[in-house]
Amino acid sequence: MEAVSEWLTPIFIGFVSAYFGSLIAVRRFKKERLWERREKAYAGIIDALYDMLRHCEIHKEDYGQGTGYSDDRESEFRESYTEAYWKLKKVTDIGAFVISPRAHAVLVELRNREKLSWDDNPRFDIYEHEYECFRVALEKIVRIASNELNTEKV
Repeated sequence: MEAVSEWLTPIFIGFVSAYFGSLIAVRRFKKERLWERREKAYAGIIDALYDMLRHCEIHKEDYGQGTGYSDDRESEFRESYTEAYWKLKKVTDIGAFVISPRAHAVLVELRNREKLSWDDNPRFDIYEHEYECFRVALEKIVRIASNELNTEKV
């Protein structure tokens, strides 16, 4: 009996160690993947907010004299703004499972912001208002992402 326990104990310890080692490895892998997904989500949000901010910045200083950019460049700005708008809309709708609740709340607040009427306000006032909303949201998201990603980095 003693001879059996001499070779059975190391085998048993080896299996238990391998089992717990694999659990730790899988848990670490999942944590790393979640961190990467969060980093990608925040990078996308920050890029989208920056594109929207840039579009508004260009137009808020256009007092009816044009932006000074060519029609092709203006078209690129509009396209990037539109893409950014839909990206933020998507992240706001379905991104809460990846980003933090605080970041999601910032995006919901941005979506539900007061919007100035195009009929009652000059274009530059509307773009100034939108610019400020996007700037504040961008600052908040950068702060939240920085804190979240730095504290969770594996």
